[in-house]
Amino acid sequence: MPRHVMAALTAALALGAAGCAGSGRQVYTPAALRAELLGRTPPIPAADLVVPFELPPAALATAARVVRDAKTDREKIELLVKAMFDPKVFALQNDGSATTTGAEALAARRGNCVAMASIFIGLARSVGLDARYIDASSRVSETHYAEDGSTVHLGHVSALVNTGNDRTGLDFARLGPIKWYRPLDDLEALGHYYNNRGYDLLEDAREEGGAPDWAAAERLFRLAVAVKPGFARAWNNLGIAAARQGRRDDAVGAYREATRLDPTLSAAHANLGAVWLQAGDLPAALRELGRAAELDPKGADIQYNLAVARLRSGDRPGALQALRRAISLRASYPGARALLERLAPGSPGAGGG
Repeated sequence: MPRHVMAALTAALALGAAGCAGSGRQVYTPAALRAELLGRTPPIPAADLVVPFELPPAALATAARVVRDAKTDREKIELLVKAMFDPKVFALQNDGSATTTGAEALAARRGNCVAMASIFIGLARSVGLDARYIDASSRVSETHYAEDGSTVHLGHVSALVNTGNDRTGLDFARLGPIKWYRPLDDLEALGHYYNNRGYDLLEDAREEGGAPDWAAAERLFRLAVAVKPGFARAWNNLGIAAARQGRRDDAVGAYREATRLDPTLSAAHANLGAVWLQAGDLPAALRELGRAAELDPKGADIQYNLAVARLRSGDRPGALQALRRAISLRASYPGARALLERLAPGSPGAGGG
């Protein structure tokens, strides 16, 4: 069996009793999910509505043939995973560069974590397995620090199958055993789809050296929170998009909603602190950046902004402490090194070395 197939299967068998089963999470058929979203006020625009786990009939027929001799749910899982990567069946390859639906990934024969999870879930449900989405974002670097220090959140989505009293987790990114996860209902998974699509737009522009299309990214982040209003990370990203387009009040509102939904979301506190710092509200900036630093002690950009806020507030020793912390976290931090050299010439960590 090919090594990449074995890796996916090994991860599949390693979940055990970790995490939370979440068996009560809402599962939809493709038709029911469309009806739910089109029936909302306001409805999700039909042109934007996708069902990531909806697969072509031919793919579902193939799944039925693949598992026809399976005696147990575990055998079905193993056979489906093997078929996904088998060059003679679905011939898929893992590709983290773009978020697509399961159907699009099947056609391209490649997909990222969202796409692979959607393919597996569509196939698995069609053969009677209780397959669900899971959020395993703690297992990857889920944030990207933009040039101004604002923190954009990306999610890592995978799948699990409830098999009686056991749960089998799948990790198509092959990062090893899943030790933590949070169950997602199908609406939350769709929110992740839109959120990650927005992130993809920004990353593509960054890699190509062009200007990000913040308006297009904002539209996708808005779809994410429209689908799942409680999605704190998408509210954070929506705030960044508004801030980058010069709409400070909208950005503050989105960041506050993110912190209300998830008070432990360091990125939203950090981004809100950066807004207040730019606006000159130093007490508010210190409050939010301080909270962000408590939640994320390894955030170099948080420490840098905290240093600037402390310096402007007259706290030179506190600024030096934060600058040294920022450089210890990211040795190649020109802005932090330059400010430290200005405040304490010759200080270890200052300059370009």
